[in-house]
Amino acid sequence: MKKSFILPLFFLLLLSACKDDEPDPETRMIVEVKKQQQSSSGSITTEKSQAIIHVWEAENREFDVAASPDIYLGNIYDKTSETFKTLEYGAIGSRMSEKVEPGRYFIYILLPKSSGNGSLAYTYTYFTIKEGETLKLEKTFGFDLAEGSFEKWDKNK
Repeated sequence: MKKSFILPLFFLLLLSACKDDEPDPETRMIVEVKKQQQSSSGSITTEKSQAIIHVWEAENREFDVAASPDIYLGNIYDKTSETFKTLEYGAIGSRMSEKVEPGRYFIYILLPKSSGNGSLAYTYTYFTIKEGETLKLEKTFGFDLAEGSFEKWDKNK
């Protein structure tokens, strides 16, 4: 009788030991790049745009874009440590989705060389992401950008 009672108890104990803990909430950043287009009639539309997207961890760092001649290659100058830092995340395209650690980051986006307005235009900003958060970052470049010009992150929102 004791054996028949112990066997089901052992089986229940084994099943409860195999139960997974709740999964940790995922911390993710999603970046989308768009560009305004103006038609010959003057109407403005917004379309996805190819771009180079670079992201660096920025805890205790202050970056200097002007002092970073190879930023498009993923190297940026950190004024705090007086050294160049290599990017942590990067993509070429109109969208990037990455699982990241919570913290402070710096993002730099560069439009590709083209014959149209906005060739080699760029933008950048700092952002913070919290544990378990999915942060969506969207940048829409204007239709009237000069070649190689900087555009503030919040413009065209």
